[in-house]
Amino acid sequence: MERKALNSLGYMELVAFFIFVLFLVGIYFDLTWLQTAMAVCFVGPVAGILRYPARCKSTGEPFVKARFAWSVITLFLYLGMAFGVLSLF
Repeated sequence: MERKALNSLGYMELVAFFIFVLFLVGIYFDLTWLQTAMAVCFVGPVAGILRYPARCKSTGEPFVKARFAWSVITLFLYLGMAFGVLSLF
């Protein structure tokens, strides 16, 4: 059974959230290697979310602009919070 593009968008948001939480754990326990690894791993969900419009086109699924916009806003919120926390330390 093939996954729908909208479901994969939700999975990418979930992965981005867990990566963000692990990044915060790395900051709290001062684990530089974890912070670096999570910053690099954050590229995966970003690429998955930005690929959503093309995936909708290829699968024929309707493109949901509001869902895509919310996903992009969420990514920027995670990035902003991460830089804000880093500036505190």
